[in-house]
Amino acid sequence: MSISGQYPLVCVIVLNYNGRRHLAYCLPSLLATEYPSMHLLLVDNASQDGSTAWVREHFPQVEIIESAVNRGWAVGNNLGIARARELGARYAALVNNDVRVHPAWLKAAVQAAEANRRIGIVGFEIYEARGSEDTRAFEEAVRQRREPRWEPAQVVDGMAMLVRMSLFDVLGPIDEGFFAYAEDNDLVIRARRAGYIIARANVPVWHYGGGTFGERLLWAAKLQIRNNLRLAIKHDSPAGVLYQAARHFAKGCLPFLRVDPHNFAARRLRPSHPIVNFGIWLYAVGWNIWHLPATLRQRWLDYQRITAARQQWDDD
Repeated sequence: MSISGQYPLVCVIVLNYNGRRHLAYCLPSLLATEYPSMHLLLVDNASQDGSTAWVREHFPQVEIIESAVNRGWAVGNNLGIARARELGARYAALVNNDVRVHPAWLKAAVQAAEANRRIGIVGFEIYEARGSEDTRAFEEAVRQRREPRWEPAQVVDGMAMLVRMSLFDVLGPIDEGFFAYAEDNDLVIRARRAGYIIARANVPVWHYGGGTFGERLLWAAKLQIRNNLRLAIKHDSPAGVLYQAARHFAKGCLPFLRVDPHNFAARRLRPSHPIVNFGIWLYAVGWNIWHLPATLRQRWLDYQRITAARQQWDDD
């Protein structure tokens, strides 16, 4: 399908927390996007590194929303989504502050979404740098001329995704109970269960990996393991929850296991010595037990919204 003649407004939301060094390559890449109806919005989560002042000086065309406190990926992006709604955007593109994009990334994603109104989320081909500045594979992929296409996917990566704004009207906002990590997976699962199609466009996006969280590995590990268990409680059976708890115990606490030091995602599950990791695992289990009533209430609310959405599709 061609989008010639009409380009629905897309609000590109960049969430930032002490990421000035990443913004130095991320914002120029986003501003080079070949799409004529794009509003670039930076949501800053109380950075202390001068990020907002630097952006105002070097990129005055970027709108900035400043949060007085760091309330995480979920709340920060919900602030941006609220602003996108005020602007009348048809889509919100959620991107981390440590990505580089193909100039045609947004056009290809919108083309996919406009092809089928049931497509709720569009992801991309992610080139993980794993904390490296190596962009060679990504640059080679950019040089290749590809006919834009998309294919259905079960999951897409949350560091760059296009979301239909009406999806939030149907399913509610990003679940703020996660703070950071697993909330993108939760959004994709809810959308898929509600009858939306998840798509992946064949357009490359480069991801540094880790971003600011890479400098605080133990904190990142606490959030990742805690939220992985919360995700299981929201969407799995009791047996599935127990499996996830055992799986995370094995990955983090069994001795003699090794992880790739350049794989930040793997290191989040085994960030330190097994004894330290056991303490993190205990914290994650205890946190989820304490917050179990709130998580189950959210699970029930999500179920009601998903059921109503599926009924609407059936009625149409």
